[in-house]
Amino acid sequence: MPVPARGRPNGLLLSLMAPSLLASALAQAQDSGDARTLDSVQVVADRASTATKTDTLLTETPQSIGVVTSDLFIDRGANNLQETLRYSAGVTADAWGLDTRGDASTVRGLDPVQYLDGMRKLYNFSPMARPEVYGLERVEVLRGPSSVLYGAGGAGGIINAMSKRPSFQSAGEIGLQVGSFDRRQLQGDITGALGGSGNLAGRLVGVVRDSGMQTDHIDDDRIYLAPSLTWRGERSNLTVLASYQRDRTASSQQFLPVAATLKAPPGRRLDPSTFLGDKDFDKLDARQISATVLFDHAFSDVITWRSSLRYIDSKTEFRELFPDTYSNPENPFIDADNRVLNRLSYGVKPDNRILTTDNALQFDFATGAFRHLLLAGVDYTDFREEASSFSGASTPIDIYNPVSTGVTTPEWGRLPNQRTTQTGVYVQDQIRYADRVSLVLGARRDHVRSKTQGLRDKTDNETTYRIGVIGDIGANLSPYISYSESFLPVPGQDLFGRAFEPMRGDQYETGVKWQPSRNLFATLAVYRITETNRQTNDPDNVLNTVQTGEIESKGVELEAAYVSDNDFTVTAAYSHNNAKVTRSNFTPELGKRLNDTPQDLASVWVAKGFEIGDGMKLRAGIGGRHVGSTVSTGASIVVRTPSYTLADALLELQMPSWTMALNVTNLFDKAYYAPCRNFGDCFSGNPRMVTGTVTYRF
Repeated sequence: MPVPARGRPNGLLLSLMAPSLLASALAQAQDSGDARTLDSVQVVADRASTATKTDTLLTETPQSIGVVTSDLFIDRGANNLQETLRYSAGVTADAWGLDTRGDASTVRGLDPVQYLDGMRKLYNFSPMARPEVYGLERVEVLRGPSSVLYGAGGAGGIINAMSKRPSFQSAGEIGLQVGSFDRRQLQGDITGALGGSGNLAGRLVGVVRDSGMQTDHIDDDRIYLAPSLTWRGERSNLTVLASYQRDRTASSQQFLPVAATLKAPPGRRLDPSTFLGDKDFDKLDARQISATVLFDHAFSDVITWRSSLRYIDSKTEFRELFPDTYSNPENPFIDADNRVLNRLSYGVKPDNRILTTDNALQFDFATGAFRHLLLAGVDYTDFREEASSFSGASTPIDIYNPVSTGVTTPEWGRLPNQRTTQTGVYVQDQIRYADRVSLVLGARRDHVRSKTQGLRDKTDNETTYRIGVIGDIGANLSPYISYSESFLPVPGQDLFGRAFEPMRGDQYETGVKWQPSRNLFATLAVYRITETNRQTNDPDNVLNTVQTGEIESKGVELEAAYVSDNDFTVTAAYSHNNAKVTRSNFTPELGKRLNDTPQDLASVWVAKGFEIGDGMKLRAGIGGRHVGSTVSTGASIVVRTPSYTLADALLELQMPSWTMALNVTNLFDKAYYAPCRNFGDCFSGNPRMVTGTVTYRF
């Protein structure tokens, strides 16, 4: 059993007993046939909802979308949301390496927007509690601009994590996990019917973790509890999801100097575990409570109403000391022996309240030879933030003997209150002809209002469009072509009080999808994305910012997955992305590769199960992932970070009621950076992580 974190109330340990209590209730409520395994999702997923907000086959979706099931990301040893995407085409999953501040992935070289259960979760760069992967069923990645259905968002696309939902088949598990850096975690997941009516089901997912991290003096502690209920009627379904999460950690990234890592002379390279902060000062404590209501009702075989509503209450305190490499990136030291660096301090305490709702009517009807799936909806979000912060200079530190002294916490200063509301009206028609050709048409109108205390209100009205066509031409090949748009409001104003225009993006994509059987799926995609109104420096006034920047991202992606009846799984992905700055007032970056963006990504994962008698099975998996080199161009310095290739492994023994699994990520403990920047700092990569999990299923 994990040791409780220091100061953790003993009452919270009752959450460890809850799975057993619920399991007993479920056993009395329903007589189950086989409760040894939880509801599973097909390894080769052939449907997704993120691309269309409807349950649509991937072969009828004219845009590239990837689906990673919990079976896959658990096998691969993922411990957070970004790690679930390490084997996905076009996704730089660990864009900033080992970083507890957030799940920072890029898609096709650009920033995506993070969603949970189809509703936006993150709205700015303020740190919040990161999703718990043990509470997820799958993760869907929609690549490219997607504002037609979801409103304001970046040109990179959408990462949509889907929470576990109640099942009417009783099943449950309790697991103990131990691993590298003193990781100890107890986890449980129980689901099944409640009562004797057969209309109500419940689920309880819980995690308690006490752990350290690669970075010295950093904890990775968590309490997560997610109860849920589902009621089903003759024509209606209602699901209520709730969650409580408390994280205690700090920034694992220490922004180690390039001069002491990538470009260090022999014998002077810092260990990636080096901590340059102060263990009594640095912290990232987050508390988040959320409640979600999902409802659908079929008025008839033609008309269905779907409604989603979620409220999030999030409080975070983040404090960090970090080395000042920015003043002189090539030589940041302040002593003759090149050992001592100045340090800077930063802190922020955001208090976020987020209300999101989405209501849509779906019409399923035919007009002659054409079958229509028409979706018409309106969604609304209300994001509010009250925050305090501080920043400034702190005490210096000897990075080769990092003893921190004399650190005091500056006074917190109140930041202007922020509020952003967005109302969007959208319509989409999926037109199917002869069960072979699908045409998707969509349009949306958004009204976004941003309020910053002390400034004039800012209003943005935007219309976005989408069109795509995909068809089955035989041999199970489905070529497609599509066009989509995005927009993202830019907060604030320039030096002269002029409000910034939204960033806009558009994508042209073509490709082909191939699914000769339900256990084999492959996609080839070629795309070009243009993102405009990027902020750049004003060449006529160093204090001003203007919007003349433009990025073009184009490339090719290949992704495939196969699973056989004898428990043999293969996934593979390759992508080449050429993202460059096509317009900018910052001359050094004009026409150059987009900073910190790899051009090539490749991965392969293979897993096989072997029957060894007496109801036991041995499973083994091995994977490799390659991330290409990056370039970071500054005013007077260009930093090139080498590519890296890492291996992951799985060894698992399955018995009738027990499973014992050993996961190893970065199998050969390769040291790497992801990436190093022209600001003079390097982001450390993830070291080898060994995790053993013992699970009892009932």
